[in-house]
Amino acid sequence: MVAVSVVIPLYNKEQYIERTIMSILSQTFQDFEIIIVDDGSTDGSVEKAEAWIDDRITVRRMEHKGASAARNEGILAATADLITFIDADDEWKPRFLETIIDLKNKYPSCGAYATSYEIKLPSKKKIIPTIYETPEKWEGMFTNYVEKTLKDLPIISSAVAVRKEVFKEIGLFKEGEPLGEDQDMWLRIGLDYPIAYKNESFAIYYRGLENSVCMDLSILNRYPIIDYLERLLHKENLPYIDVYLSKLKLDYSKRLLEANQLDSAWEELHHTKAKVYKWEKIKLWMLYYWKKISNKNSFHSKKYNKECP
Repeated sequence: MVAVSVVIPLYNKEQYIERTIMSILSQTFQDFEIIIVDDGSTDGSVEKAEAWIDDRITVRRMEHKGASAARNEGILAATADLITFIDADDEWKPRFLETIIDLKNKYPSCGAYATSYEIKLPSKKKIIPTIYETPEKWEGMFTNYVEKTLKDLPIISSAVAVRKEVFKEIGLFKEGEPLGEDQDMWLRIGLDYPIAYKNESFAIYYRGLENSVCMDLSILNRYPIIDYLERLLHKENLPYIDVYLSKLKLDYSKRLLEANQLDSAWEELHHTKAKVYKWEKIKLWMLYYWKKISNKNSFHSKKYNKECP
């Protein structure tokens, strides 16, 4: 049995999948299997994935159900006790798996093992996340995961590994939710287990690429983690839950405003308590009223032009 199962959800990433696979095959730690789950791609993604000649790579096909369903399919097919994920347009630096295995050996009781990451924009600009009250290159256990979310997200799907037995305890990824389903998973793990973490970048997350779900403003589903946190607040008084909830609701409000869904954005902003993020909330209110005025002026302009001979 291999030490690590690497799960790649694949959907229309023909331009990037080869880069992703190469970054895995170039790891300093080589005891792994790669499970590529094609989520009903309509481009040449599958053909590029199947072209690799390596006994460690398997490609599974399914009808289009979303990244969560593809990850779940990979989890169920995994033969290793440790499962890690990487999106089909991201990549790992050569020592990612080596670092994850080192964390697992040092902190065997943890539910998940993760590292920081580097964000790369289409402009080639690089961003290194700031993890709340966590020094650079720090290593250890997060015993309060929610606290660590108060600045940039400590965990992304392309820089984390989870013990298979943890999924048996807390369940799989929520399906049918195109946004926020990964954050929901890391929260559920973090509430039940400590998470081992290395605050050093060993993965590259490409933000803003073509076919990215995050860039599709027609997808406006409320993040499942928001509903989960709201239920938690009614049940028990856990530290930082209310702050994390405010952060997520403001992020969702911003998405609604970018999509020009002003009524829905007003509803979210109106019911968001955000003392810690008050300036972010003020900025969103300003954006809301600016869009409201712009839309009104645009409507009157169109009406005037239509009525003119």
